[in-house]
Amino acid sequence: MMLMLSFSFFGGWFAESLVGDDYYYEVKRGIRLFGDVYKTVTEKYVDEIPPKDFMRTGIDGLLATLDPYTVYYEGDESGDLDALMMGKYGGVGISVGIKDGFITVITTMDGSPAQRVGILPGDRIVGVNGLTAHDISLQEMSNFVKGEPGTKVRLTILREGQDHRMDFELVREMIAVENISYTGMMNGSIGYIKITKFSKTANFDFVRALKDLKNSGMQSLILDLRGNPGGLLDAAIDITNQFVKKGETITYTKGRIADASRSYKAINDPMFPDMPLVVLVDGGSASASEIVGGAVQDLDRGVVIGSTTFGKGLVQTVYPLQERDAVIKITTAKYYTPSGRSIQKEDYSTRKTKKMERGDDGERDIFDTFGSGDAVTDSNKIPRDSGNVKQVFKTAKGRSVYANGGITPDIEIATHEYTVYFREVLRRGLIFDYATNFVAHHARIDSNFAVDENLMIDFEKYIQTRHFNYISAAEKQIEEIERLAKKNNYGATATDKINALRGELTAEKQKDFQNSKTFIAMTLEQEIVSRYFGNRARILTSFKYDKPYLAAVALLKNQEKYRQVLAGK
Repeated sequence: MMLMLSFSFFGGWFAESLVGDDYYYEVKRGIRLFGDVYKTVTEKYVDEIPPKDFMRTGIDGLLATLDPYTVYYEGDESGDLDALMMGKYGGVGISVGIKDGFITVITTMDGSPAQRVGILPGDRIVGVNGLTAHDISLQEMSNFVKGEPGTKVRLTILREGQDHRMDFELVREMIAVENISYTGMMNGSIGYIKITKFSKTANFDFVRALKDLKNSGMQSLILDLRGNPGGLLDAAIDITNQFVKKGETITYTKGRIADASRSYKAINDPMFPDMPLVVLVDGGSASASEIVGGAVQDLDRGVVIGSTTFGKGLVQTVYPLQERDAVIKITTAKYYTPSGRSIQKEDYSTRKTKKMERGDDGERDIFDTFGSGDAVTDSNKIPRDSGNVKQVFKTAKGRSVYANGGITPDIEIATHEYTVYFREVLRRGLIFDYATNFVAHHARIDSNFAVDENLMIDFEKYIQTRHFNYISAAEKQIEEIERLAKKNNYGATATDKINALRGELTAEKQKDFQNSKTFIAMTLEQEIVSRYFGNRARILTSFKYDKPYLAAVALLKNQEKYRQVLAGK
């Protein structure tokens, strides 16, 4: 998510010179019509309608016809937005989710009030401030634990291995948004920084990490943006500026209104203009992460390794509304890399125009999204249905880069092809639950802990006690074939063959655990280690299984190969 905070208001919805009198008339007519429908229904409908809820439904319905990043916030709902904009929030330092019907602690932030009093991942929150948590929604729970620093909140916890409930009284503190989850020296002279968010304070944290690594002898850097969903545009610009020369274009945006079309350049001399750099990305790298990765690639400033990024190239602007505690975050532009590539993968304008079509003659009531006078080729104006031919753009030194949605790495390393069995084990939270059970029965572990065969046997027994089973895609197909066979009165021969095939699949499923052991072992190890030593230990443990990371280390150790990649060889 990329945001630019705006405190300006429009005198009308749009300037008439921008869209014309007819369009402005339709906007005013729509406002009158919407209000008329709202008033008439709330007054005349057979049952009494809560006016606030009904209006909210209408607003959400309007925005649902646009992209998913245009969102209305009201009251406490903007808490996460505030945390992103300010880089901090008042709270106790936990993240929660729903697990088996209970609000469950997923992680505790290192050094937070929750961690200091002993709250653990896997703890079930069954009460808050004396209220039973069973009827409290996840959003309401989030609102309970957040609040003014210095105020108190009491959580009632049910922990596996304990036969009684535990009460914890926590004092809320100002919690800094964790922009960087890990930084350290790897393999002697290679620095490593993993950025997880781009909040207001991200560049400050990043510069501090860079200085620490420099003082530790860093001669090259791995910047890990995998799984980073983005954040503030300014943070992405500032972080990229640490590596690219003053005056270089980092990104530019194009939108419908004049203020949305801007060019963003490096305004400072970089801290490291020449240090060898590798940026790690994957399908979870989005928005601000793609600005950094795209600029590094287009300016030939470093090598991008991993898998194609998410493809979220939309800019949002936050507008305060006249109603108190209400804001709207609107997609106002798309962003482009220095070579002219649009990173946006999904074309939401197509979905919009389909909903706005008039008649059957193919004419569509739409407006120009990008303006005119493009200085470079615009990848967003190249038809998406022109086959599988990649859209080619050129970097500063003439390398070919591609725009088919997202950033395609210079060195592509496929993500793990997880088995269906393993994905189902993850989806049901069985590794998370086993780690919770493990902690309940083991007071401590060695710092060099590793999953061995005995633990794998124990885990297999554990999931059997949870009556774990799943229906594979092949089994679903067999069920459909069997249904059709019965419907069409197929004979016994067909039935026998269906049953024989089902038997073969059942036999193959017995091998699923063995086929997934590698994935299960590495995930178990990371989850268990994190319970005792924190999230930093989880990341450090993951490196020995991490193919893109290992490829980055190997490349930075081989500077001749590094230069060849940047030369397009």
